[in-house]
This record gives sequence, structure tokens and C-alpha cells, in this order.
Amino acid sequence: MRYFPVFLDLAKAKVVVVGGNEEALRKVRLLLKTDARIEVIAPEIHEELAANGRVVWRAKHYAAEHLDGARLVYSADPAFNAQVSADAQARGIPVNAVDQADISTFLVPSIVDRDPVVIAIGTEGAAPVLAMGLRAKIDALLPARLGALAAKAQTLREKIAGLVPKGTRRRAFWQEFFFGAPRDAFLSDDNVAFDLSLTDAIYGARTVHTGHISLVGTGPGDPELLTLKAQRKLQEADVIVYDRLVPAAILEMARRDAVRIAVSTQAHDIEAILEREAKSGLNVVYLVRGNPQNTLSGIADEVVPGIEGEAAEANVLPFPLREDIREAALRAAS
Repeated sequence: MRYFPVFLDLAKAKVVVVGGNEEALRKVRLLLKTDARIEVIAPEIHEELAANGRVVWRAKHYAAEHLDGARLVYSADPAFNAQVSADAQARGIPVNAVDQADISTFLVPSIVDRDPVVIAIGTEGAAPVLAMGLRAKIDALLPARLGALAAKAQTLREKIAGLVPKGTRRRAFWQEFFFGAPRDAFLSDDNVAFDLSLTDAIYGARTVHTGHISLVGTGPGDPELLTLKAQRKLQEADVIVYDRLVPAAILEMARRDAVRIAVSTQAHDIEAILEREAKSGLNVVYLVRGNPQNTLSGIADEVVPGIEGEAAEANVLPFPLREDIREAALRAAS
């Protein structure tokens, strides 16, 4: 990964756009979704830019001092791209020169906008058409009111913090809120059902839970062949005990804040480790390549087998037709 993805706060920040053409207009349209102060430097500007009250036509002729105090700089004038890039970098300001990644210090991703939920898709400039195609697919799959659901969650955070203990139980509440009955009722605009399901979710999260052990098989080890249930268990796990043979690509699908414990059947007492973690009231996943061993199934609350052999081959689908993209996109939105 060369370009590290971040979300930059542009509230009241100065952003300079050099150029007033169609390319500059496209950048400004995106910037107008933020609260940035947008200043344009160009001999002439597009009529849409001129008509927008939030766009300040600062100067007709570019000078390096126009960049002073800017949080970001865009250059959409090929005649000035190299100079603008050099001036911005000299001031430590991130700069994007349109269609010239080699002199840019940041790239603009394809974006799915469900404010405040924003999904950014980048290919480091290698395949912009692929990024746009992915954006279109994800955009079509996400509910239009997903952003409103996230905004509703924000209004509830203080209340939930006072009612539900932090850690596993609070995480379980939000899992139910975003992927269970409260979400379904909210997206259906059914206020009565939403209030009832919200009360049920709060009550369920406040109830003392015992630990839960799931034995999860990865099948042949290809992340594309991981079952939807296995993916969900990885997202719900507080602790992941995993066989050292499990590929790193599978672990990448787990929650990043989950505790991870690497083991081998020859060197560790797997059963003791699983029971120790579960006694703390945690959701524990034991992740193995292939299928979980029958000798451990007696201590598990649930066994999730992996796809193997001919069944695995039969489930290989061409990339654009993967049926689980909706679930993956919705989980990413949480």
C-alpha cells in the first residue's frame, strides 16, 4: 500500500483549486459536499463555478502565495500543475495534480456518499475504471437511508453509553442496531417497530451474557470461498484463536480490534485456551483451515464448517456476480 487512506477534516478549511475548467469543476463539486472554504485561481472559470456563492474566485493569475494557509490544493491546469505541486510541497500542503499522479501527494478515490457514511475506493491510480465500477455496484446495493441510520445512532450514543456496559455487550447492541430488527424498522420508516426493537435490543445487551465459542472452518483457505456465516463470526469475535496454517488473507477479514492468538495443535492445549477466554464472557472463534476437528466440537456452542472439495469449486463465481457483496458492504458501513 503506497497511498494510506484517511478522512481529512475540511470544516472551515481553505482549499485552493488552480484552474477553472471542467476538470476543476468536478473537484469543486466534490468539495462542496464539505464545509471547506473554496478558492479558485484561474484566468476564466466555468459558469457553474461563477454562479456558486460558496466558490471564491480569488485571482486570475496564479502566484505561490495564494497557497498560504491552505489545507489542500488541487491543480487542474496542465500549464501550472508542476509549479503548483512544487509550491504546495514546499509548504507541506497535500496536493493533487489532475491526471498526474507522479507529481501528486494524494489521490482522490471514487466515493459512495451516504453522509455521514462515506465509502472510499482507491486503486492507487492503477485502475480508475475498476474503482468507478466498484463504486457503482456498492452504491446500488446500499440503502438510501443508510446515512440517516448512522446519524440516528449518533444521537443515541450518549444514551446507550449510560445504559449498556462498554465492551462486548455494547458492541453486541450496535451489531443488532445496524444489522438487526432496529435497522430493518428504521429503513422501512416504521417508527413504532423501531422504538419497540430498540427497547428489545437495549434490554438484550444489558442482560449478562456468558462466553460463546465458535469453531470456524476456512475450507481451502481462499478468502473468496469463506462462507457468509464464517465472515459474520469473524466480525463478531472478541478473541480469535487461529491455527498458524490459516492464511493471513483470511485474518484480514476479522475485526481489527479483536485479540488474536496464534496456536498449533502440537504445542498448545487448544481446549484450555478456548475455555479460558470464554469464561471472561467473550465471543471466541477458533479458526482452522479446512473443517474444525470433531475432538473439539464438544466444547463449542456452534460449529461453522468450511467449503471443501467439489463444493468449493462449485461456489466459485466470477467477480462481478459475487452474491455476498451486499453483506460485505453493509458490514463495512458499520
